[in-house]
Formats: sequence, C-alpha cells, structure tokens
Amino acid sequence: MEASSSNEGSELYRREALGAFAHEVRTPLTSIKMVMELARRQSNDDELRLDSELVEMLQTSVDDLQHLADDLQETSRMERGRVVLGNGPCELQAAVEAARDLVPQVELSGDTVAIEGPWDAPRLVRAIAGFTEAANRIGDGSGMVRLEVHRAPAFVSLTFTSGSPGGESRGIAADAGFSFFRSRQLVLAMGGSLHCDRAERFATFTVALPLDRNGARL
Repeated sequence: MEASSSNEGSELYRREALGAFAHEVRTPLTSIKMVMELARRQSNDDELRLDSELVEMLQTSVDDLQHLADDLQETSRMERGRVVLGNGPCELQAAVEAARDLVPQVELSGDTVAIEGPWDAPRLVRAIAGFTEAANRIGDGSGMVRLEVHRAPAFVSLTFTSGSPGGESRGIAADAGFSFFRSRQLVLAMGGSLHCDRAERFATFTVALPLDRNGARL
C-alpha cells in the first residue's frame, strides 16, 4: 500500500503527474493540428477556412487545453499552499451525487451516509469524480467502481475500488490520468490523506477527509 504523505512518495507522484499532464495535453493539440489541416484543404489560397463544424472542434480543443492548464496551475498552487479552500459545510451525499453526474461513463455504486464536513464542496465533487475515473482507468476498466464510506470520530473515509485484488502489485503511475493527481493534491490541501493499492486489473484508493480542521490521517 502506498501512502501519499512521505517525501519520497510525493516526489514520485509529482513526476507521474507531469507525465500524465504531458500525455493528456497532446490530445487537444493533435485535434487543433487536425482542424488546421482540414481548414487548409478547404482553402484555395493561403487563408484557413473554418466551417461551423471545424469552429466547434477548434473551440472544444482550446477549452480542453485551457482546463488542463487551469488544473495544472491550481494543483501547483495547492501544493505550495497558495489556494484558499472553502471550509463548508459540505454534505457528502450531495457531493457524491454531483460527482456521478461528472463521470456518466462510469457507474459509482454503493451507498453513502449523511455526513457534513468542513470541505470545499465544488472541489470535493471534482476530486470524487477524479478518483472514480482513475479507479476505473487503472482497475478492471469495467465501467463500474465501488464506493464504501465509513465514519470515524475524527474523519470520514471513502474507498474507491475497481476489480478484485490479486496478481502482481503495481505502483501508481501517469496512466492514472492527471485528474487523479489533481484530486490527490486537493485531499492533501484539505488536511486529508490518501492510500492506494494497485495490481493487475485492480485499483483501490482510500481517502480520509477530516471532520474538523485539524486534518485526518489513516
């Protein structure tokens, strides 16, 4: 099991996060190059001609680039303690339901309980969605992730699991996707902690969120 709190682990996550970002930024860049090439083919001179479909494709790619850049900047600022997070109250059930809407391609199964905490609600929603997407991506890829929620005196834990344990153990790497690393940094910024376990076609992330402002550690 990997703990996010050690210096060595933090440096590993930082390197893998940059690798994930570099990989994901290529997709919109490739799309932009494709749009430019298609526009050039539609032109009889040196001007690029964009029809409505190409304009929409270009706008989508530019938006994707902007979102990635914003996420990278925010992740860096959170790591340096430069982001002021909201302190709730945030209702966990509502956050989970909102996160489900952000990742309709993955079914996040399991019940949660009515718990309020001092968490930044919009960012927590994105973090839950990020862990859900990453668990499916590096787990069994079935499109189903199981969520278990447990309450302790000082914290609440959320465990995201895809697949079944067994097989050779593997570390968390860039293939988890940049949203995983952004979600991890958010949890740390909120005073929480993250433990990960991964094997072939299996991934589980356990997030501990503090119920007060003193932080939470599993």
